[in-house]
Amino acid sequence: MNIRTMLAYIFFPIVGVLSGCVGTSSSTAQISVPPGRVIASAEQLEGEWVVSSIGAREVQGQYSPRIAFGKQQRVGGMAGCNRFLGDYALGREGQLLFGEMRVTRRICAEPIMFQEALLLNRLRGVRSGRLTADGELLLYFEEGALPIRMRPDNTQAISDSVKSGPYHG
Repeated sequence: MNIRTMLAYIFFPIVGVLSGCVGTSSSTAQISVPPGRVIASAEQLEGEWVVSSIGAREVQGQYSPRIAFGKQQRVGGMAGCNRFLGDYALGREGQLLFGEMRVTRRICAEPIMFQEALLLNRLRGVRSGRLTADGELLLYFEEGALPIRMRPDNTQAISDSVKSGPYHG
């Protein structure tokens, strides 16, 4: 077993436990989130989005995660340090589920890896999505917890990998 595999076995379960604590704090549940409208079609998701917060944790800086929703229900992006690619399913009444994500295996500084693990963990748990009047995309992963909040991204940096098919990371 190489060092990266060992670190992954140690690091990601710890982050999962810690991220569970972040989403259940009483101060987190008291913040008001605009309800938005239900996502009616994949076309509403299509394009690039910049993650601005993951639950109560604000995201900023050069390692801000970016997510691109492509045609044929493909999703991919940059989680902070690593790229990911997978599928999603959109159901009636705003149900949104992500399939298994393939992720590259780069190692970055601890704060970036923590943020990345938190995002990927929360994406696995997403159950619904909504669009706000301000054009934000909200992905809900747990009842009573603040959503993953995203805004449209005008760059074309990640969309090509989603459109091009199989992942080669």
